[in-house]
Amino acid sequence: MKVLLYGGTFDPPHNGHLNNLRAAAERVRPDLVVVMPAGVPPHKAASATPAALRLEMCRCFYALEGLPDIPRLTVSDWEMGQAAAGQRNYTVLTLEMLARTYPEARLYLAVGSDMLESFRAWHRWQDILRLAQLVVVSREIGDDCVLHSAARSLDPSGSRILMAQVEALPMASRDIRRRLAAGEDCDAALPEEVRQVIRREGLYTAPGHEAIPHPCQHPES
Repeated sequence: MKVLLYGGTFDPPHNGHLNNLRAAAERVRPDLVVVMPAGVPPHKAASATPAALRLEMCRCFYALEGLPDIPRLTVSDWEMGQAAAGQRNYTVLTLEMLARTYPEARLYLAVGSDMLESFRAWHRWQDILRLAQLVVVSREIGDDCVLHSAARSLDPSGSRILMAQVEALPMASRDIRRRLAAGEDCDAALPEEVRQVIRREGLYTAPGHEAIPHPCQHPES
């Protein structure tokens, strides 16, 4: 069994996220995709959007379930539950939970190119590579050379880091939040399920709707 983990703040989830997940799944053909919205991401500022709303917006990923490369998909609130209980959200802990839940599974972790370049700063990054193979999808057009160089430095054997071919959609949640706060139309970047929640809750309507800083918990030191 193959399990592909796809995590992120998803504040909000956008079409670039769906595009990258499709590419990662096409590369490894998993039996199960686990979408994991973060509670309090260690490497970012805390989201100002309530966890329950980010979880609801992540229902947009279910549109991918049933595709040839994504036969089964689930959106998990495990990391959000950890955060609510005051626990740190380290990727390695999520992978250890999945390894316990699916002891016979081969684990994969989908990451964006920006994450690969800073991967040595991740908590217990060597254990992440031991627990799961990375599936790297490009988030910027033309960054292939940089990605391959970073991958070789982390994994000289070439067995733990896979590259996923993708037509990059250069968009970021932070930019979308800023554009929405400025009153710009972002419909083309967002799935309909996400647009509905944003309209209903009035999310991202003011410049003050930004991340709330908190101490970084991601690096080793």
